[in-house]
Amino acid sequence: MTRTEMMIVWIMRGLAVSFAVVGLLFLLAPNAVLAFGDALGARVGTFAPAPPTGAKLWLSLGVSYMVLVTALAFLASRNTRAKLGLMFLLLLALGKASSSLTSLAFFLTDSPVLIYLLNFMVDGALVVLVLGCWWWLKHDSEHN
Repeated sequence: MTRTEMMIVWIMRGLAVSFAVVGLLFLLAPNAVLAFGDALGARVGTFAPAPPTGAKLWLSLGVSYMVLVTALAFLASRNTRAKLGLMFLLLLALGKASSSLTSLAFFLTDSPVLIYLLNFMVDGALVVLVLGCWWWLKHDSEHN
């Protein structure tokens, strides 16, 4: 395994762990996640509070999304030498891009909630990181 592949393996495994932890937080303490975002928003500016939601359907969909991105990151880490690993990276980037852009849309059109803005920034940064790994791995495999 090349040095590039090893680096990407560890990045993807780190992302998989972080996605799993965040997914568990969403599942076990969804109101606490929103309350934390609201408290932070009140401290750093005049952000609106997150709208309350009692719909477990959205929680179920959010948790299942986190399970999926956890699996994609883990599978990408196990298939760095295969074209399949590159596909897992693109799928992970697609999921994070859709999450980032919908959060930005909610922030701009619905309510200026800090957690929307934070999700846009964090998931947007993850898109850049994952696409960087994809490019780095593709470029490395072409030269080895």
